[in-house]
Amino acid sequence: MAIPLSVVPDGRRALSADWIRLCGLLLLVLSLGSCDRNSYLRPFGYDRASLLKRYTPQDDESLAIDCVDLLQQGRYEEIEKRLDPSMKNSKTRESLAEMASFFPSKPISTKTVDASVVRSRDSSITSITLQYEFARGWLLAQLVIQTRDGLKTIGGFHVTPIAESVEVMNEFTFADKGISQYAGLVLAIFVSIFALYEFVLCIRTKMGREKWFWAILIVIGAGRLTLNWTTGQWFFTPLAVQAPPVMMFCTPYGPWMVHLTVPLGAIAFLLRRKSLAAKVTSSPIQSPTIAQ
Repeated sequence: MAIPLSVVPDGRRALSADWIRLCGLLLLVLSLGSCDRNSYLRPFGYDRASLLKRYTPQDDESLAIDCVDLLQQGRYEEIEKRLDPSMKNSKTRESLAEMASFFPSKPISTKTVDASVVRSRDSSITSITLQYEFARGWLLAQLVIQTRDGLKTIGGFHVTPIAESVEVMNEFTFADKGISQYAGLVLAIFVSIFALYEFVLCIRTKMGREKWFWAILIVIGAGRLTLNWTTGQWFFTPLAVQAPPVMMFCTPYGPWMVHLTVPLGAIAFLLRRKSLAAKVTSSPIQSPTIAQ
């Protein structure tokens, strides 16, 4: 006589269908990653440019654009006046002229593609990245603007030619990726499925009030590996706690970043599940009595 999957004692075979559903859901999410990011933002009333503008200091952005304009016009002395004293040396003029040589002609378009601000008690540091499009390529100009006591100075100025726009460069795609990216993707899928599987198993396991403690613990990971999907570079942050154990995010124009953590809660539940379930089943059941 065949036993239906739904009544198999340990419940693991009953979850085989959940494995398939979870894998399908993860593949769906990954396939959506290659869509235009504006499609994600449109329901919230934004596009890439408008969202980035919300957290970009407008005065710092204007200063960055003005400095690049001065660079293209060869007005190096005016740029030097705005440089932080620590930036100036005998080769400053030569460096500015070299950066100006990267600009072949008047750009077709200009846009801000990244902005970040670090604030302290009495100062702030803003990093602005501008993208310039030309008939035969693109340039990125990155400026670091320091603000102290209301005075703004340029603490960093770099110009980098790029082969394609950052929109194309940083999209989520499987084309031209290496072992590093594919290994990270496989690891992210494995950790996600494992954590989700243990979470569902926890919800279905009878173990009293401890269930909710374990359910919360399962979705927490510790120690973080970060993969830059565009470049394939890995970064490790030992002191990090994250929920859920795997996350993907990106800025409006930046690369997709995959955050992976060790699912310590899910591993602990895997090792303790049988003992937790046995504790409930072995506890004596008090039958009701009638006082005489």
